[in-house]
Amino acid sequence: MGSTVLWLLLLFVAATIFALSNVTTVTVNFWQWPVYTGPLALVIVGAGVCGALLTYLGSLGHHARQARQIQSLRESGQAGDPQARVRVPRPPATPEETRRPY
Repeated sequence: MGSTVLWLLLLFVAATIFALSNVTTVTVNFWQWPVYTGPLALVIVGAGVCGALLTYLGSLGHHARQARQIQSLRESGQAGDPQARVRVPRPPATPEETRRPY
């Protein structure tokens, strides 16, 4: 938890430095119409936020399908269906198992 807070604090400081160093006013046009006039930092950060939001919205269908599949596997596993058994992988080898005799 402490490292997460540290990373978030570093990200906040970096974003603040970025915003303070990019105060040039720019105009964003959509074809010939001006859409936004303001600091360059807000345009760049806003584009990043919009991209992240679009990526998240695009992944919602995949997450819903995975949730349905997990629920289906849980229900069939509770019913004792031998066809629905999930193969559990072997745990990773311990250092003692991987040592070679000299």
